[in-house]
Amino acid sequence: MEHGLASLIVDMPDAKLQAVARHWMTLHYAGGGIPRLRAVDALQLGQALSDIWILDLHDDGMPRVHLAGETLADWFGRCLKGLRLSEIYNADMLPLILNMVRQVSETPAILLQQAHSLPTNRSFTVPFHRLALPLCDDAGAIRHVLGISVFSSRAGHGQGPVRTSIERERLYPLRVTAAERAASTERAAAMVA
Repeated sequence: MEHGLASLIVDMPDAKLQAVARHWMTLHYAGGGIPRLRAVDALQLGQALSDIWILDLHDDGMPRVHLAGETLADWFGRCLKGLRLSEIYNADMLPLILNMVRQVSETPAILLQQAHSLPTNRSFTVPFHRLALPLCDDAGAIRHVLGISVFSSRAGHGQGPVRTSIERERLYPLRVTAAERAASTERAAAMVA
């Protein structure tokens, strides 16, 4: 379901999600477009820092983890930095995650999800919220996704999910400058070639 950017902060169910959204929006309005990766200031993210992750979008179509905070390392039971998403998620989960990345980077848009993950070897699900926002490289192409995942409990951590179900999803489409659109179109064309 699509929503306007003005309602983004109001829709956030958690202070950590709000902190990331506020920082991104501050950069967005100050720079007049989708923020650059290097503009993200860890000092502005406070207690949300351990829940943050950043993906790098590569021309081969398989994003890689640029950064994953302590929460995701704990959730998956290993360091994720540098791994391709196909090395992290099983064949059932990968399309769901790649769809999230596409919605954020290609629309472009901000995506807020309320979901449940079923941890490996467990019979219960763990509720969580995920926020994903696009970031540009220095040339202005959307080449990164900044995100935060906030889990309701630590139950099941250390094993990663075997399945995730999305209960609610809110999409906040963004207007992009002509330069951002051209740079992102070039990136998409390179991925197809």
